[in-house]
Amino acid sequence: MAFNPGKIIAASKKALKVALMIFAGYLLVLTGAVLWAFEVKLQKWPIFIYGAPYTVRAGDDIVETRLLERLSRLGYSKSPTMVAEPGQWSQSGTGLDVHLKYCPITGLGIASGPVSFSLDLNRVRSIHLVRSNQTVDKVVLEPELVSILPAQGPDQRLCRPTPVDQVPSLLTDAIVLTEDRRFYTHQGVDVGSMFRAFKANVRAWRYVQGASTITQQLVRMTLLPAQKTLFRKVNEVFLALITDALYSKRTILQAYLNHVYLGQWGQFPINGVAEASRHFFGKELRQLSPEECAFLAATIMAPNVITPRRHPERARGRRNMVLGLLLKEGKIDRDEYEQARAAPVRLRRPGSPPVRAAAFVDLVREAIEKEKNGGSGKPRDVVTSLDPLIQNEAYTDIRRTDEHKSETHLVVLALSTGDIKAYVAPGPEKWNGTGGNLESVLPMATVAALVPDDEQSAKFTLTSRLFPPIPGGRPVTLREAFLAERPLLMRRLVDSIGQERIVKVLEEFELRARSGPANSVVVGPMTPLEMARSFALLASLGLKRQLGAGRNVMLDNGASHSRPDGKRVSFPPASLFLVNYLLKDLPPLEDTSYGLEGLGHRPSVFISWDEHGIWGVTYRADILLLVRVPGTGVETNRIKKMMLRLLPLPGQSTGKLLRVPPGVVFRKICIDSGLRATSICPHVILEPFLKGSQPLEWCPFRHRPEPVRSDGQMKVGKP
Repeated sequence: MAFNPGKIIAASKKALKVALMIFAGYLLVLTGAVLWAFEVKLQKWPIFIYGAPYTVRAGDDIVETRLLERLSRLGYSKSPTMVAEPGQWSQSGTGLDVHLKYCPITGLGIASGPVSFSLDLNRVRSIHLVRSNQTVDKVVLEPELVSILPAQGPDQRLCRPTPVDQVPSLLTDAIVLTEDRRFYTHQGVDVGSMFRAFKANVRAWRYVQGASTITQQLVRMTLLPAQKTLFRKVNEVFLALITDALYSKRTILQAYLNHVYLGQWGQFPINGVAEASRHFFGKELRQLSPEECAFLAATIMAPNVITPRRHPERARGRRNMVLGLLLKEGKIDRDEYEQARAAPVRLRRPGSPPVRAAAFVDLVREAIEKEKNGGSGKPRDVVTSLDPLIQNEAYTDIRRTDEHKSETHLVVLALSTGDIKAYVAPGPEKWNGTGGNLESVLPMATVAALVPDDEQSAKFTLTSRLFPPIPGGRPVTLREAFLAERPLLMRRLVDSIGQERIVKVLEEFELRARSGPANSVVVGPMTPLEMARSFALLASLGLKRQLGAGRNVMLDNGASHSRPDGKRVSFPPASLFLVNYLLKDLPPLEDTSYGLEGLGHRPSVFISWDEHGIWGVTYRADILLLVRVPGTGVETNRIKKMMLRLLPLPGQSTGKLLRVPPGVVFRKICIDSGLRATSICPHVILEPFLKGSQPLEWCPFRHRPEPVRSDGQMKVGKP
């Protein structure tokens, strides 16, 4: 076949045209990727889920409130001398000095800087803000980080947007001098540095020097996979050139400073200089010293290697090298260099890892999605109501003592707000938490017997004789039947009051109930959160509050739950108070020395069974704890002990815990006669009554004096 130059040239032109089209398409795809990265991906920020910020008030006992334990969880350490650095505390006999770290959350009054607590033994006498020279009544500590909802994808990063003009110029200069000296003059790729790195690597026959610019690093961390291949490097170069052509140096530098990887805090990567400053030094960016700026710049090369916790000498040497560059370029003077070079490399102690609160975080995530804020692309800090100490203890105690630990639910509610302070629940593949019967809601059903009907006296009191006398004894009261004869009590309540009345009462407590066959009441299944909400209505004397997981995270649609919505159940608070008192974990009936003030700290306790497991609830006027354990072979005493152990102690700011509403009067009652006790009655109980229903007659029995025991105490005998 004859040689045809024209055909060869035509084919070459066609091949070149196809190649140019492919290359143009390739560049177009890369350009689209860069635009998507800067306009979409880099504009999305994770949502930080925090626990409740703890407030220290004048009058608090720092031992009872476990202030030092809370500081330890936040990463504070004890200083042997006067506190000088953020994240440290020191204590003397009459004072506690704490240097509070910087917290980026605004609007909650969270304090920072040095604070001095004057102590009277362990009680806070006064609180003094050192910088402003003010004495205040309270100070709010930073909240603990509980979890992070990623902006997109599976990674949970500590990453917070910061404008480049809020980054100290010394830190910016240190990073540019260390990572990309010619950043402001090249077009995204430094050809000279690439050639020098290539020669160094060939000479050493291994990788000893990199040549990636800040722009290349940014596109690599944003758009490219982690595997080191020739194709990835080619993509990196072209992406960097396109990025530099499309965006200003200021925009590129800001994106880099906000996303560069600088180390780890537990399971969370630290990205961006703002988060690194807060986690490493407890400081805002503008508070960084020259040596701290140099350390952050030095860390970028190998964050998990250049760390004083593992390699102090290596970290100090790399930092001092950066300080030398700053001195050489005239960014710091000789005195600043010498002072910074002599300073030790110190990082604040990392705090405790986030508490295990997956179920609680799921509640928060669902609430955020309902508010249509999830995935909005805007940075957001969600401050919840979770108390990390309570949550950690609840989770640990359940895992240690409960054989059904993988299926147990636990809820702790603050009754004044409806906030969830702790929530432990199994995953979706576990037991679903439903169950319930009339016995499970017997306290609410009992309300029907203690509410006046048609403005007349209530049908029963706590001392009413409901059943005939037991053989050789006295009639059984409502209190005694509630404690020991619940099936008989339920039957008597239904027969005496009627199905419809009890169903109406249960519905007011937001329980699903209906009339059943054979004059019975059927209670629908309920979740632990629903059961906790119903008991919270009882414990708060009928005041309805929305159940929530924090300041701006609601589990029900409606107004902010930081205030009551003003709605109450239709029953008088006095009747609800009688039921709460009925559930009190009382001392022996013969002991009435505790009085009303002592009863304020004694919780109400109720344990019941259904076909799926055990319900346990305990509460005071300030806090409620509910636990749901599946199975039939669980010891109730163990459940009761666990609940009372986990129920938080009342804080000093709670005020009077026992709220006696109008319309309630107390009388000492002789157990044997059910009438007002005299000085010689041996079996006495302090009981509340609705005003007008209390017995007026005195006990007529002539009780014999009690025999005296060998230890001088009175023996309890029969009259």
